[in-house]
Amino acid sequence: MFFRTHQYPEIMILAMNRFYLLIFSILPLKKLKIHPILSLIYCNIVLFFVFLEIIFNLVFIIHPFEVLKRKAEIFRLTPNTTFNNFPVNEDGYMGRPMFEEKKERRILFIGDSFGVGVIDYGYNFIQMIEDSTEFECINLSQPGYSPLNYLKELDNNLKKSQADLVVIIIFVGNDIINISLPENNWSIENWKTINFIRNVKTVIKNKKNGGSKDKILKMTREKFLEVEMNRMQANNENLLKEEWNLFEKTIKKIKNFLDKENTKCIFIIIPDEYSVNENLQREITGKINIDWQYSINRVLKILTENGIDCLNTTGLLQESYSKGINPYKENDTHVNKTGNYIIFDNLRKKIHGVTIYLSP
Repeated sequence: MFFRTHQYPEIMILAMNRFYLLIFSILPLKKLKIHPILSLIYCNIVLFFVFLEIIFNLVFIIHPFEVLKRKAEIFRLTPNTTFNNFPVNEDGYMGRPMFEEKKERRILFIGDSFGVGVIDYGYNFIQMIEDSTEFECINLSQPGYSPLNYLKELDNNLKKSQADLVVIIIFVGNDIINISLPENNWSIENWKTINFIRNVKTVIKNKKNGGSKDKILKMTREKFLEVEMNRMQANNENLLKEEWNLFEKTIKKIKNFLDKENTKCIFIIIPDEYSVNENLQREITGKINIDWQYSINRVLKILTENGIDCLNTTGLLQESYSKGINPYKENDTHVNKTGNYIIFDNLRKKIHGVTIYLSP
């Protein structure tokens, strides 16, 4: 258990205490004495963090400060503000409010920052679908979301949205590597002290940017390459086994939930830039003769085996590169206006092929 803390961080605290007790029970057998000051320091440290956790929880009950929120919630959109020059609705999402009276057929979109846009929202592929088709679009995407969040949104809001079709966005770049592990009351995601230490830098940066969450997402070239190197773990079949298993189980739960609700769905597969940009591949590793699309093919296999209709945009974005047109933002992991249009144009055709079988 002590050596698995990289996957279950909350075990670390228990492991450290057990390790401490183990050492302190063995030492007497070796006729070694522990200085009382050492034990006193250890106990004081533990008590300090226990009381600090209690205080932070009480503060959070009175006022849920961002610095104390879970990692997945720190970038969540704030209701009645703006993001990329577009208003965030009263429910805290982009686009049309979910509880607005339904007039036409509706599509429910759920994704991460790709669904939010990270460009002027008028050029986001979801908004273009609404502007150029007869469908009303409900967008429940949030920055930092993963498939576990998608499942929760469906459970809470599918019926409320009155959607005729669900479109789920899978960004292969981090939907596997950053998928949340199962939560419980002892999860490190619920420890306010850990959240404070982890979030304080981001919150300070957010305040300096005037509360603009879209500016936080901007990266230097060095940081961008660091992020891409980390995401390459998803292309190694010997790594992230727990994450891949959880991803597959969650996809199956999503499919079973939608089948139970008799709701059709389309999954959009969006690759990380390193999967389609050979120049970036060389810059990251100095070579391109590795399977850069392993994670994409594995996601596609999972979706296909579960009978899920999907739109794989990898070839489309790769073709754009071959024509000398970059579909991604510079030093970013998101598609630009060109990339959004490519996804919109092909998704529009895909939706038409699916919805002709829906009841009017």
